[in-house]
Amino acid sequence: MRFYDKLIPEMRKIFIATLAVVALCVSNKAMAWGGFAHSAITEIAERNLTPEAREKIHHYLNHSLPFYAIWMDQYRYTDPYRPSGKWHSNWMNESGAVDMTNEYCAAYQTTRIWKEMKNYKKMSDKEVRLNLLYLIHLVADMHCPCHNVWPKKSHPQYRYHLTNNKGQKQSFHSYWDNAAITYGRKKWTASYYADKMAKLSDKEIKKICKGTPYKWAVTSLPNAERTFELTPKGSNIQKYSKKQREEMRRIVDEEAVKAGYRLAYVMNQIFKK
Repeated sequence: MRFYDKLIPEMRKIFIATLAVVALCVSNKAMAWGGFAHSAITEIAERNLTPEAREKIHHYLNHSLPFYAIWMDQYRYTDPYRPSGKWHSNWMNESGAVDMTNEYCAAYQTTRIWKEMKNYKKMSDKEVRLNLLYLIHLVADMHCPCHNVWPKKSHPQYRYHLTNNKGQKQSFHSYWDNAAITYGRKKWTASYYADKMAKLSDKEIKKICKGTPYKWAVTSLPNAERTFELTPKGSNIQKYSKKQREEMRRIVDEEAVKAGYRLAYVMNQIFKK
């Protein structure tokens, strides 16, 4: 039995479970860049698909993009998907540049899969389906401000805690995955987020989608670096000024919106006539 033959039957079994989790994410009860933000990103992408891309995606997935927003997070530690568990971040080399020779790098995997999908017509439906599931998640994750990993000797790591908006201890990583984008938006759904935030003109969309996953990763690094400056070890977010909070929100919103448009761009390019 081939690798892909083992995967797809298992996927069918988790459709209902996946839907339930996505519903939680949309209601803000499951907080992660793999939760609310992923749902919002895929909502933006879904709205910007070409008719051809939407038709193809629904053919292979039997659902819209938001349905599978966090599929890759749910099964990253489950065989036979375990190898993909290390693909969720952009990895830097010793010089601090995005390492496109590292097979664990999200930008590397996004580039590889996108390239393979140029020949999707020669692939089995099962192969296409799995690649789509990966792309849905990877394009989003490579834009998450705290999903960038530098060598320990050249950059501070995020294995520390801060005090969040509720006065609770929260890890740096978890805060930027979760609270940074949902703070003050308790009643927001992914759909409402897309309504409010995804208002770029065609010219602006074309500009941010220009380039490659590598270039996208590189241009996102300044925001990633800024998160360390804004929330160093021991930070108390409760004491932050309005200006500081606005900058934190700017970072996550900017990256989430770019991810949504770029995910749509990738899909549209794959399935263009």
